[in-house]
Amino acid sequence: MDTSQLIEACLHNDTDAQRNFYENYSPRIMGICMRYAAGGKDTESMVTYVFKKLYAELLTCPKDTDISKWVEDRAIWNAIAYLHEDKHRYFIAKTTRYMENKTQTGEVNDEASLSTEESRKIYLAALHALTPSYRILYNLTYVDEITPDTIIQNLEIARETYKAELEQARFQFKQYLNTYLHENGLRKQ
Repeated sequence: MDTSQLIEACLHNDTDAQRNFYENYSPRIMGICMRYAAGGKDTESMVTYVFKKLYAELLTCPKDTDISKWVEDRAIWNAIAYLHEDKHRYFIAKTTRYMENKTQTGEVNDEASLSTEESRKIYLAALHALTPSYRILYNLTYVDEITPDTIIQNLEIARETYKAELEQARFQFKQYLNTYLHENGLRKQ
């Protein structure tokens, strides 16, 4: 069954096709949700939410597009929608102020230096330590490489807010990453 037939069968509520769709795309969607969610049960709930939304949106999938790219794009925005549905839980006031932390020193590492499984876990821990709004901006900009204009439009935020929040998100991510690398003996302080 090719991709267009799979989508057509999913649209007709064919449970075998839906299972096949899930099996084909769940590893990538799980990876996306692991980055956006706070971890654990939250990730599982987000994956379920994203797949429900994807099944509902299959009708809007362009026929002449790369289905994998479309699924990934929709999964990212649906993961963010999941977070927005419970704003009082996820979009809390910042717990750390940028200027208070800016005086701390230390060499900064980033995700480019991480390659082992242990390092991947440390990378995810640093992502999960960010507030949800910072985690969203960091993922959209640096991991998913979505253009600033698209982010600003979809999140309905001002360009100045985007820039300031992204700077804070990157700074805090690097701090958390350095701390976790040091705690796990992967870098000297």
